[in-house]
Amino acid sequence: MAAAGIEGAEAVWLQREPFEEWLSRATVPGGNDAEAGTVLVWRSPEGAVEHAAVTLGGGWAMHKPSQGWMSPTKVLAVHDVMASARSQRRRLSRRRLVA
Repeated sequence: MAAAGIEGAEAVWLQREPFEEWLSRATVPGGNDAEAGTVLVWRSPEGAVEHAAVTLGGGWAMHKPSQGWMSPTKVLAVHDVMASARSQRRRLSRRRLVA
C-alpha cells in the first residue's frame, strides 16, 4: 500500500481486513507482470491474503518477505518474488492499480 502512495502504510502492521478493503477500492482484477502497478496477491486455500507484492515495471517487483522489523523491503525480479513467496496450496492472483 505504501508503494501505491498510501501515506503512513509503511509504518503500520497491516492486517488482512484493511488490506482487503484497500484492494477492493484501489485495484481491479488483471495486470501484467512486466508493467508497473500490478499487485500480486497470494491467498490460502480458504481465500485469506497471505502475501502481496507490487510490480515496478521492467520485470521488477517489490515485496517485504515478512512484517517483522528485521525483514527488509526487497526489489527482485518478478520471477524471484514469485519463487520466494511460493508455498504449497497458495494461489496467486493479479490486480491492477487504478487511479
